[in-house]
Amino acid sequence: MIHRNAKVGPRSFPGILIAGALIPNATALFLTVIAPRFVWEIRLGDRPIALFAVGMAIVSIAFLGWALRLTGGRDRRMRSGRALWLVFAVGLVARIMLISSTPILEDDFYRYQWDGAVTATGKNPFLYPPARFVTAPGIDRLLATVGLAPTPPPKGYEALARAGRETLLRVNNPHIATIYPPLAQLGFAAGHLLTPWQLTGWKIVVLIAEMLTFVLLLGALRAGRLPLFWSALYWWHPLALKEFANSAHMDALLLPFLAGALWMVIAGRTRLMALFMAGAAAVKLWPLLIVPTLLRRSRAAFGTGIMVALVALLLVLPQLVAASANSGLSRYAADWQRNALVFPGLVAAFGLVTSDAAALARLLVAAIVMGWVAWTWSRDHVAPLDRIRAASTAILLLILLGPTGYPWYALWLLPFAVVQPRLPLLVLLASAPAYYLDFWFQVRANPADWTWIAPLLSAGPVWLALVVERLWRRPTGPYA
Repeated sequence: MIHRNAKVGPRSFPGILIAGALIPNATALFLTVIAPRFVWEIRLGDRPIALFAVGMAIVSIAFLGWALRLTGGRDRRMRSGRALWLVFAVGLVARIMLISSTPILEDDFYRYQWDGAVTATGKNPFLYPPARFVTAPGIDRLLATVGLAPTPPPKGYEALARAGRETLLRVNNPHIATIYPPLAQLGFAAGHLLTPWQLTGWKIVVLIAEMLTFVLLLGALRAGRLPLFWSALYWWHPLALKEFANSAHMDALLLPFLAGALWMVIAGRTRLMALFMAGAAAVKLWPLLIVPTLLRRSRAAFGTGIMVALVALLLVLPQLVAASANSGLSRYAADWQRNALVFPGLVAAFGLVTSDAAALARLLVAAIVMGWVAWTWSRDHVAPLDRIRAASTAILLLILLGPTGYPWYALWLLPFAVVQPRLPLLVLLASAPAYYLDFWFQVRANPADWTWIAPLLSAGPVWLALVVERLWRRPTGPYA
């Protein structure tokens, strides 16, 4: 973590805080102004993608520099309620500004809207892909490419299909049933009940989840006697504003569970940590992988691990029962690949010896991540922050080595960066928006020639930061 002995001078802190407050305000204003140019009806090539990517790069790099300056000291005066209210108010205003904004280079929310409508009406969102409910030339051609034909909506879904036709026509990968687990579906349903077929209700749900994350992170910081102002690393972060407040990514539902789990790790409340992690797995399944890193090695740990697995299994059972070869979970595990730097190299290497190179590459990545988890658990870290470091490294490996490196995946690490602001975490959160350059290359000549640039800019600096962290990691070093 950042060196604790450095001091922020008594006169420098107000200036640092005010300078930091300018970044989320500037980010929200920039996104609000540019968002109307990204409405659905505007072709991708006519959208100001380059301007957006450059703007996000500027605010992200500026925030990285500010975060490194901020976490270089431990001014206890920053625990005052006045400072925390300023942190909260600035972040809340920025989010409110973005509630009505058009999601930029994003369409996942259409899937959330459809899933929410299905769940809110008491039906099972895991049974049928959205393509079953709508016919249109584009949808029919897509079905034909995967060997399917359009069929009438299942009985009982006719009215729902009519009401949601516009949404259905915009769902990406409509031939695949939803990938999102049951707790996420409850969030989608809440958004639909607030404002049917409109994004505002879902954005309100996201805002509530974010506010809960902020409160839980304050609990974690207080339990660890860490500076409470570090909460600004989450609440003011430009990437969180873009991916949650603007684009309404469902990963916002995951962060309260991760933040709560970190609080319980620091407080020594293992069973409550287990419940938080089980809830996290019911929003996205991957948190199950890192549970051992957060546990002490003991007989009780086995029981806790089993409890997490059983509770998570109970929560995701409706999804597992409906799983099939064409379910979202199956297709994601087998096929998804986007914005990856290392994974394509693994596939190319394995392609020299096998015809199923992608599957073998996925197995290798899983083995590396699980091997790291097993090794760190065997070391039996006593200090909570050591266990949190091991968990965040496991997530880093999953993101850096895996087949998908979306910028919203980087936000999984934001709660970890708040309680332990490691250089690689902060760098990933700053470099992740480089992903959006890929959209600009897609509308250029020969886009396949440029597919490596966005992954390199997204992940390359993080690998360098890991090397720097390793070289500087001494008891009295700046990244000890």
